[in-house]
Formats: sequence, C-alpha cells, structure tokens
Amino acid sequence: MTSFTVKLIQIIFLINLCVALGISNNAFADDSIALLAQQSSLADTPKGPKEQLKTYGVQPDLWITQICQGILSGSPPKGSSCGGKLDAFLRLDSEKLGLWKGFHVTTQFEQYTGNTINNITGTLLPVSAIQAFVQPNYYHNTLTLFVTQNIDDHLSISAGKVNMMTMAAETPILGGGGWETFLNRAFAVPKTGIGITAPGTLADRVIVSPTYTLGTLVNLKTDIGKFMIAVADPRNAEDPRVIQHPFERGVALTAGYTLPLKLADRQGYHTIRAAYSDARGFDLDDMDGARARLSRGLPITKKGYWFVGYAVQQYLMQSEKDPSVGWGLFTNISISDGNPNPVKWSLLTGLAGNNLFEGRENDKWGIGYYHYGLSQPLIDGLDNLKIYRRSEGGVECFYNYAITPWIQISADLQIIDPWKSEKTRETIGAIRLFTKI
Repeated sequence: MTSFTVKLIQIIFLINLCVALGISNNAFADDSIALLAQQSSLADTPKGPKEQLKTYGVQPDLWITQICQGILSGSPPKGSSCGGKLDAFLRLDSEKLGLWKGFHVTTQFEQYTGNTINNITGTLLPVSAIQAFVQPNYYHNTLTLFVTQNIDDHLSISAGKVNMMTMAAETPILGGGGWETFLNRAFAVPKTGIGITAPGTLADRVIVSPTYTLGTLVNLKTDIGKFMIAVADPRNAEDPRVIQHPFERGVALTAGYTLPLKLADRQGYHTIRAAYSDARGFDLDDMDGARARLSRGLPITKKGYWFVGYAVQQYLMQSEKDPSVGWGLFTNISISDGNPNPVKWSLLTGLAGNNLFEGRENDKWGIGYYHYGLSQPLIDGLDNLKIYRRSEGGVECFYNYAITPWIQISADLQIIDPWKSEKTRETIGAIRLFTKI
C-alpha cells in the first residue's frame, strides 16, 4: 500500500473523530445540532433525502469502518496495521415502488482498503473478521445480492449470494459482522460446519465455514417459534465459479429452529441447527500418505459433512422502554464429523449487550471466550508432515463508545493461544471507528 493511502486513511480517521467530538461537545448548543447528535445516521435528517427515498421504497446506507490493530505481546513477528472497510447497502421495497407486494431486494457492496495483521498472527481465526479478505498491498471488493418474497406475515423465501457476517449482525446480544461488537471471526460469524477443504490449504488455514454463501432460505414464523430451512452451495461464493456453475461439487442442507423463551420475565432465544452436505472434502486420515494414494489412483477425498449446533441468547437486563436494548448471556456449542470437517467441536460463551446507564444506552460492550477443537486426524496428519498445530482458544473484550448513534469508537483486546504450536500466547489490541452516513 502506498504512503499516500496510509496518510489518506489517517486523515479520514482524524476528520471523523474531530467531527464526532465536536458534535458531542456541542450537542445542545442549538436544536439543529441536538437533532444531528440523535440521528441514527449522519444523513437521516428529518424530511431529508434518505427519508424521502424511503417513502418510495429505496433505502441507501453507507458505513465506514476504520481499524488500527497491533500485536502487543507474543512470538515474533510483531507489528501493527491500519485499514478499513466501506459497506454500501441498497434495499428496495417492491410494493412502495408501485410493483407487487412483499418483494424486497438487498445489495451490499464492500470495499477493503489498507492493511491488516490477520496475516502475521499465528491464529487459525482472523483476529479482525471485518478485514478477513485483505492482503498486504491489495485492494479487494465484492458485491452480494439476494431477494426476498414475503408470502404472508409468517412465511418468506430468500435467494441469492449472502454475506453471513451481515446476517450474524442481527443476532441478539452477541451481534456479529465486526462493526459494533466483537472483532474476532469466532464471534463475528459463528461457524456453520459446512465448508470444503482441499489439499494444499490445511497447512495454512482450514475453512471453518464460507463467509459468502449462494443458496435459498425459507423462514417460517409460528406461535411456537421460528423454523428455517436452507439449501446452499458449500463452497465460498467469492469464487466466480460458484456463481457460474452452482452446486457442481455438492449441496448443503441446513435446518434450524428458534424457540423464544422467557426466564424471570427476561427474553431469551434457544436455537438448534443441523446441517449435512454431500460434498467431498480432503480425507484427514493418513494425510502423509495422500500423495502415494493419489499416484495409485486412489481417492484422497471423503464424501459427506455433518454438523449440529445449539445456541442461546438470554437477556439478564432489559430496558423498560425498548426490550431489544439490554445485556445478557450468549453461548454457542457445536459438534461435527471431524473428517472431512477439520473442526470437531467449538464453544463460544460470554456476556454482551448495551450499557443501560441513562444516556449511554447506545454504548455496547462484551467479553467472551471461544475454543475451536480441531479434529484429531487433522492434528496427527499435520504432525506427521512436521507441521505442528493445536486447537485454538482465546478471550476477547471490547467497549464501544457511541459519541453519537452514528459515530462510535471502540477499544478491543484479545488474548489468544494460537493454533500454531511454535507461537506463544498473543495479546492483540485494536482501536475501531465506525461511522454511519
């Protein structure tokens, strides 16, 4: 990346911070600034362009995220990087556009800039999920698009290419996506257990679940909970071949059920998910003999993945004015076949949510623990190849201070025992600035 780009990112960071602090310090100087400080986004002015567009079924949004992150302690190499991501959303409501009822189109354009420390840590999971596709001196952008047809108030069908981190951002308490809550990929997009591994990738990073997915999703809301069924391509839809030749390497089927359940008059959600794919993945048994089997014309892949998971989000405190504002406990447990799935089991648990002190309800905080238990055949096979790996676990905590609802600055700290056995425990710190325009 050029020095000009670095300077540009730093300038944008400082401008946003100065504007935010100025608004925060003068929020009540006059009515117009007071309203500006309370808006959900910078351009959400009363009777402004965004509000007028919404009446016609057009909802644009622009989010800018800037992150400076560094390795504070641990085995070399140590370093820090600054980078960012721009997310441009466009949502269309067919009925408000004068077309048929219940049809919606959602697009998301993502532009990555700058550098990240993801590539110099010893971790299996990216420590900054929101920058997981950034390479040194490299710019990356992508576009996702999916459509939804609401059959009625209970049943909907969606299809297209979806960013799973964006969907995870809607998870109560835990959140996701890496914008306002946890940065580590373990929390930002919990794994689905369906992903194709291939020879040549295991020594680097295994696929724990594709971030971009091509498929169809059916949601059914009933009095006893929410049911979900999805059919997807198990490959990462960032590969153009997935769009050009969908399902050529197999199909993944996923089913889930979410039960809303109150505890001591506090809302909670319990979700059970199961998935199966008929895709072929790299056979983790006898990995060091794969080349010999290949030379004799024998298969080095194994057909079929399965995965089962249970997740709970339970509010322990909720706002009386808005029940969606609160904090509580989250837990996510999963288990898989362990071959060809490289992650045998995983655990996430912690506390997160909003600061309920008066005037600070827009602040978010969290502390969580994760552990990814790698398949023993994977560890043994890599060990025979003189590549030493282990299961990975870590702790992350963050506090997101809302200067206004549309400008937020976060401090984040992660302590991780990385999957690379030669690496010692790593401590990683970050500052993140998130702006909604």
